[in-house]
Amino acid sequence: MILLARRTSETQKTLEAIVRRLSNSHREYSNYDENLRRLKAGHAGEQRVDAEWLEIDLPTPYYFLHNFQTMNNFGSTHQMDTIFLCRHFLLIVEIKNITGVLSYDTSFAQLTRMTSEGKVEGMTDPFLQLERHVGWMKKLLHQEKFQLPVLHAVVLATKNGILSEGFHGQPIFHVTGLRTHLQKWFDRHQPVETENLFLLCYAPHVPA
Repeated sequence: MILLARRTSETQKTLEAIVRRLSNSHREYSNYDENLRRLKAGHAGEQRVDAEWLEIDLPTPYYFLHNFQTMNNFGSTHQMDTIFLCRHFLLIVEIKNITGVLSYDTSFAQLTRMTSEGKVEGMTDPFLQLERHVGWMKKLLHQEKFQLPVLHAVVLATKNGILSEGFHGQPIFHVTGLRTHLQKWFDRHQPVETENLFLLCYAPHVPA
């Protein structure tokens, strides 16, 4: 069951309106257009992963929260692409729709990619982001007296993102591997007997 549907972000809608109104000769047009392209690519990647979920036979009951965003007690924001909740575990998914040869240096917590033109770009470390979300979610579960494992993974929405050896041991895989990884997690974590799983989705900090 989808409790929080995926929608086009307000930022993307705003950029679409700006790009429609600006002349392509405007000095800021290329910046707005590039940001819009990246947001559209990200949204397309999220939809690709959403489509993969539909083809997987999931144990009921289960719930999805897409584009979940909330604020913790310290005033910091948590934004998660997808939260999958079932009686076996809670899974936080970060979706990346990026191409090129991807490299990761654990000692520096540094993610980079080399484009087809040979350009190297630095990117935000998704694993640190996920670990922060996991810590917050564990506190929420404890607060609501739910005993569920909290898992996390980075899912690549395109086969054109090539993983290098530095990712070995990290929770990252291509979207086509979602089914296999889910089955491993279902096998590893026995279902928790609870009648209140649905209520967790309406706990404090979780928008209806």
